[in-house]
Amino acid sequence: MAMQFSVLVRNGRANAIETVIGATAILRLRTGAPPATCATADSGTALATMNLPVDYFTAASAGSMPKLGTWQDAAADAAGTAAHFRLYDSGGTVCGLQGTCGQSVILATSALTAANGNVLTFTATTGVIVGLNVSGVGVPADATVVAVSATTVTLSHTSTAGVASAASITFAYDLPIDNAVIALNQLVTVNTFTINEANA
Repeated sequence: MAMQFSVLVRNGRANAIETVIGATAILRLRTGAPPATCATADSGTALATMNLPVDYFTAASAGSMPKLGTWQDAAADAAGTAAHFRLYDSGGTVCGLQGTCGQSVILATSALTAANGNVLTFTATTGVIVGLNVSGVGVPADATVVAVSATTVTLSHTSTAGVASAASITFAYDLPIDNAVIALNQLVTVNTFTINEANA
């Protein structure tokens, strides 16, 4: 059996992120794939730099911790396609959190996925890549993409109830942004971002 955590422990783990990184944190959107670990040096080009509010996450509830306040860069530092983010301490050098960022992809299934299956079928899977978070009716919580073909997507978890044909499925990056292509001096705003602490 996999370890399980109480809701209080999950909330504590989520809340620790803001506590450890500290107030006046800095978020940067960067090009390219994220470095191997948070301890690895920065990679890619820094496109947007956001000085976050003193309190930048709400208190965690049920293991979920949404962003708080305005996360915004009034004038982007460079032009390019944002592909990952890093959240730093107030000095802007120690990374405490990183992940992918990009525009979500929404597709409709083209066939039924039977109960206890984990392969979704589509007319085409354009824009879907391994690692994206998956949500939709019938998709299990915390599911991610583990494999992609031209017409199928394999999930990390099986769907107990199955997924209907023509179901709307969302494939999202860790940090969803409305438009990943950023222009120099563009206003860049993060509208939604939530940390979710899994139960196991």
